[in-house]
Amino acid sequence: MTLLKSKFVKLSLILFLAGVAIGIVLGIWLTRNIPAVDSLQFSTPHLMTRVYSRNGKIINEYGVEKRTLVHFSEISPNFIHALLAVEDAGFYRHHGVSIRGVVRALYQDLLHGSARQGGSTLTQQLARQYFLTPRKTIKRKIREAILAVNIESHYSKEQILEMYVNKVCFGSAYYGVEASARHFFGKPASELTVPEAALLAGLVQRPGYFAPKRHPARALRRRNHVLKRMMEVGYINQKQYEDCLKSPLGLHEDSKTYGGVGAYVTERVRMYVAKKYGENALYRQGLRITTTLDVSLQQAAEKAVRDGLDAYSRRRGYRGPAKDPSQHREYTGGRFEEGNRYWATVTSVRKNRITASMGKTHATLTPENWKWAGRFDPRRVLRNGNRILLRVVSEKPKLAFRLDQPPLAQGALTALDPHSGEVLALVGGYDFTQSMFNRAIQARRQTGSAVKPIVYASALLAGDTLASSVVDTPTLFLTGREKRNDEKGRYQLCEVGYLPHDFDPDYFGLTTYATALAHSINIDAVRVLNRTGFSRTISLAKSLHISTKLQPFPSMALGAFGISLYELTGAYTAFDNGGIWTKPHFIRSITDRNGKSLELFTPESNQAMSPEVAYLMTQALVGVIKHGTGVRASDLKGHFAGKTGTTDDYTDSWFIGYNPAVLCGVWAGKDDHTSLGNLQTGARVALPIWKAFMEKACANQEDLDWAKPEGVVKVMIDAQTGLRAGIDSPCRKVIPQFFLKGTEPTTYCSRIDHFRLKLPYFLQTYELTPQMQLVIPEADVAAWVSLYPSTVARSSPDTLIVSWKGSTFPVRLKIAPPREGPVPQAVMPGLPHEGDVVCGGRVVYLDEKR
Repeated sequence: MTLLKSKFVKLSLILFLAGVAIGIVLGIWLTRNIPAVDSLQFSTPHLMTRVYSRNGKIINEYGVEKRTLVHFSEISPNFIHALLAVEDAGFYRHHGVSIRGVVRALYQDLLHGSARQGGSTLTQQLARQYFLTPRKTIKRKIREAILAVNIESHYSKEQILEMYVNKVCFGSAYYGVEASARHFFGKPASELTVPEAALLAGLVQRPGYFAPKRHPARALRRRNHVLKRMMEVGYINQKQYEDCLKSPLGLHEDSKTYGGVGAYVTERVRMYVAKKYGENALYRQGLRITTTLDVSLQQAAEKAVRDGLDAYSRRRGYRGPAKDPSQHREYTGGRFEEGNRYWATVTSVRKNRITASMGKTHATLTPENWKWAGRFDPRRVLRNGNRILLRVVSEKPKLAFRLDQPPLAQGALTALDPHSGEVLALVGGYDFTQSMFNRAIQARRQTGSAVKPIVYASALLAGDTLASSVVDTPTLFLTGREKRNDEKGRYQLCEVGYLPHDFDPDYFGLTTYATALAHSINIDAVRVLNRTGFSRTISLAKSLHISTKLQPFPSMALGAFGISLYELTGAYTAFDNGGIWTKPHFIRSITDRNGKSLELFTPESNQAMSPEVAYLMTQALVGVIKHGTGVRASDLKGHFAGKTGTTDDYTDSWFIGYNPAVLCGVWAGKDDHTSLGNLQTGARVALPIWKAFMEKACANQEDLDWAKPEGVVKVMIDAQTGLRAGIDSPCRKVIPQFFLKGTEPTTYCSRIDHFRLKLPYFLQTYELTPQMQLVIPEADVAAWVSLYPSTVARSSPDTLIVSWKGSTFPVRLKIAPPREGPVPQAVMPGLPHEGDVVCGGRVVYLDEKR
C-alpha cells in the first residue's frame, strides 16, 4: 500500500512537472513575438491625405484607407449604443474576454468541426484589427484573448471604443465612423440619428455584403436587426423602435463625398506630393494640403467651360447617335440631377416623338426638346437601340429631358489672383473622368493674337506710344535668302517672304497702335514687331517667363509658337499687376498629420516692365473690350481689359482678360488640332466662356479700377491719326489717350492728315503737300491704276479719280522723281503671297498655277 502510494505520488509529480513544462512551452509559443499594446503602431493608423480649398473645404483625399480620426466626445451616443447592442452588449462588464461568448464559440466550432463562430468582444476585435490576421485558428484566438486582456489593463473603456471606431472598416474603403458618416449620410459622426447609427453599426460585421448602395434590401434588414437589439438591451423603447423601422436608409445622394471639384488641380497636387514626399506619405501619413482654389469660383469655372463647349457643339448641328455604344456607361440608378447628362437607349422613333429608356426610367422627347438641332425628322437619324445623350432640364414638378450630344471640342480655363499668383480656379478639360489630360497646363498650343500685347508692350518700352501710327496694307515681310534658278538656269539670290493676312478683308490703312491692337490687325502687329526688333520682344517674353524658345521670325507677332494657357495667363499678370510678373501656383501649404509645416509657398515674382507701361497696355486692352474684338463682353459691369486670339484655320480660340482683382484665361480647340469651323474665333468660342465665368467671379466686387501711376498723363487726341486734338483742329473723333510723361504728341491733327485718311490704304504712305497733292513716282501711279482700275483711274496727267468707301473724289498728283533701287514690295506687279520669293525686285511665284 505504501509502495503503491509512493508510486502514485511520483507519477503525479512527473505529470505535474510535465504539465508545467508543456504549459511553459505552450505559453512561450503562444506569446512569442506578441506585440506590446502601448506600441506606436497601435495609436497611429493609416490616415488619408486631404486636399483643402483656400477656405478650408475638403475637395479631395488620397489614401489606402479613407479615414478621419475623432475623439470619443465627437461621436454620437446613438452610434455607441448601436455598436454595443449588436457587437458586444456586455462590453462594460467584461475585462477583455467574455467567458459566455468563448463557451458559445467553442461549442459552435466543435459542432461544425471548424473555427467558424465569432464570440469576440470589441476589445478582442480591436486586438485583431491592429495586430493579428483575420484567419480563424485556435492559436489566433488565444493570442487575441491575451492581447484583449492586456489592452483592458492599459486603457479605459472610452479609449478602447475610440480606437475601435476609428479603426474599423465600414466598406467602400472607408474606415472609421467619421469618414463613413460623411460618406453615407453627408454629416459628421456627432450628428448621427438612431436609424443612421444602426445602419453604420450593422456594416461592421460584413461591410461588403451589407453595402447599402449596392444591396439596399440587405442593408435595411441588417439595420432593423440592430434596432431590435438596441430595444432588447434597453437603449431605445418600443415606440422609438417602431418609429425607426419606418425610416428610409437616408443615404447621402452624392456618393462622392466631396464632389470631385477641381479634379484637374488636385491631380496635379497628387503628382507633386507623390514625387516630392513619396507615395507612402501621400497615401498613409495623413498630410494636409491647402490649395489656393476657391470652391465657388471653381464650380463656376467648370460650369462655364461645359456650357460654352456645349453651346459651340450645338451650333455645329446634331451629329447623331453614339458611334461606339460600348464606350458609354449604363445608367445605374440614383437621382437624376438637373443639368446632368445621361446615356439612354432609343426604344421608339416617330416624326415628332422620340422615346428612350434609362433602366426603369423612360424619357419622351418632342420637337421642343431638340429645337436647338434645327428642323429634322428623327426617323432619318435614329433607330431603335441607338444610344443617345439626354440632359435633365427639370426635376420638378416632372422629370424632363432634352436631346444632347458629347462635346465636339475641348476647353481649358485658368483664373488667378494677379497680385499673388494664386490659382482661384482651373479647368483642364470638359470632363476629368473622361480625359485626365490637363489642357490648361500640359497642352502647348499656338496663341494667335493673344500674344500681341507682348509685342506692343515691347514697342512702348522702346519709346513708341499708343498713338504711334502704322499702315495696314498688304505687305511681304522678307525673312531670308535662297538660291533659285532663273529662266536660263542661272543661280540668283532671292529673298524669301512672309505675308500675314488680316481677319477683315478691308485694310485699315493708317491706324494707331491702340486701334490696331483693339481690332487685332495682323499686318500692323508684324510691322510693330519689325520696327521694335525681335530681340526686345523675345527679351520681354523671357521676363514674363514664357518658356518656349522663340525664333526671330515675323510670325512670332501672331503667336506662331506653342505655349500653355497656364503660362500665357501667368504672363498677363504683369499687365494687371503694375508690371510685376507673379508666378501662378495652386498650393499654399503642406503640413503633416500633427500640423507641422512641411512646405509653405510664397509668391515668386519679378519686375517685367514699368508700372507706367503696364498701365498703358491695360488701357489699350480696355479698348479691345469697349470697341474692339472683345466687344461681346462690353456689357460687363465694371472695368475689364482683355485680348482675343485665333489661329490659322480657326484651330485655336483664346481669350485672356482681367479686372484689378481677377485674371482669367480661356482656350478652346480640338485635341487633334483640326479646325473648330469657319469663323469660330476667339471672340465667338473662348470669350463667352470667359464672360460667363467673370460674371460670377466679379458679381459681388466693388467697382475696382487700376491706379494711374504718376508718370502717366492723359491727353485728348484725334482717334484716327493719333495726333493731338486742339480747338481749331478738324478732328472727327476726339478721345482721351494715356502717355508716358514727355511722349505725348505735340503736333495737332490737320486737314492734310484727314485727307490722307480718305485715300485708299495703298496711297496713304505717300507724302502730301500743303496743297493736298499726292507726291508719287510715275511708275507707282501706273502700277496702282493697273492693279485697281475700279478704285483709281487717271483722268489727266496730274489727277486721279478715286472711288473709295462709297465716295468718289479727285486727287491731284505731283509726280516725284523715279525711285532708286527695286520697286517697293507694296507696289509689285501682282500682289505678293505667303511663300513667295523676291528676285531682282519682282515676285517669283512658287505656285505656278497663280
